[in-house]
Amino acid sequence: MDKKVLTTIVGGIALAGVANAGTVEVPAPAPSSPCGDWCECLKEVGKLYKNKSNPFIQEFKFFGRAQYQWGYTDGEVDGEEFNAQGDELRRLRLGAQVKFLNNFKLKGNINLEQGGFRNHEFGYNNFDELKLTYSLGSVGGFDDLALTYGRQKFTFSQEAHTSSKKIKTVERSNIANFFYNSARPTGLTLSGKSSGFDFGFSVYSSDIDEAIGNWDDGQIYLLNLGFEAAGGEFGVDLAYNDVDADDDDDLNFEWGTSVSYTTDLGNWELMVNGLYGQTQDSDAVYGLVIMPSTYIIEDKLEFVARYQYFGADEQDVKINSRNVRNAAKFDDLSVAKGDENHSLYAGLNYYFCGHNSKLMTGVEYETLDGEDAAADVEATTFWLAYRMYF
Repeated sequence: MDKKVLTTIVGGIALAGVANAGTVEVPAPAPSSPCGDWCECLKEVGKLYKNKSNPFIQEFKFFGRAQYQWGYTDGEVDGEEFNAQGDELRRLRLGAQVKFLNNFKLKGNINLEQGGFRNHEFGYNNFDELKLTYSLGSVGGFDDLALTYGRQKFTFSQEAHTSSKKIKTVERSNIANFFYNSARPTGLTLSGKSSGFDFGFSVYSSDIDEAIGNWDDGQIYLLNLGFEAAGGEFGVDLAYNDVDADDDDDLNFEWGTSVSYTTDLGNWELMVNGLYGQTQDSDAVYGLVIMPSTYIIEDKLEFVARYQYFGADEQDVKINSRNVRNAAKFDDLSVAKGDENHSLYAGLNYYFCGHNSKLMTGVEYETLDGEDAAADVEATTFWLAYRMYF
């Protein structure tokens, strides 16, 4: 399915709704606007239409997110000191979703930020997601079965399963970013539930395209499982990246595994995630993330901590660009790859309106070690961020 097909579907849905407007009973508008309360406004303002009795269009809504952040980093590379501060419009996205013909859902959103660290440029960048879902319902002992085709988020690692709207740290951990890589491959996903398990099985094209990729290159296979056990929730991700040397490759590895466990311990939530895999050169990469969090003021002020370890048999560990490599670059220092990366993060999140509007602060200490002297890094970053979505 390419962009022309998806565009045709959208146009057909809109024409069908207009053509039958006279025969479909549309509910009267709500007596009061949700924007009387700004929190409810954020949650409801994008919901333009909903009518389950309409046989053609059941729902239509807009959605978006804006995420701004600032960071100051002070550190050293091979004994040479550097420091820099800078802000960034981290994400700016706008999208729409339509449910139609009772079983179909079409969703797409685009990235509207073209700049980066200390560089603000606005305009269309690329598609974040563009996908069509068909709901099959309950079939053969499986519930909520659905087939999805299109450009989708690559959900590998617990932090990648958590939307950037709801992550508790300003940036995801380095090991999660290595495997996840913000990938948006084109593919087909079968998802559903059965006997206490949530599952998803996906086959993706490795072709890198700004919208819908082709199937001329390699394939990526991904299995996601979720289930409750031992007083918490487990998540298991298994991925295999079957590409040749001359194929497009949107990932950093040949195969990978991720096992996460999330539980409540008194007033604390604890997440533990172990990851292991191999690069295309058969070098092992592995890591561990431990993230406890608790509310200091219920539903308002949250404390979050995170420890991350990222190791590799060879020099395959690249420290995060935000903000260490970006800051070093402004002092004309380059950071080489290493084989061992540690980081400690502690922060506070203040929720004005749940995750729809929140302020995030944090401090992160990171080290990188390796054979190359330019991989001997020690740095501390102070974070400040505002996140909102509707």
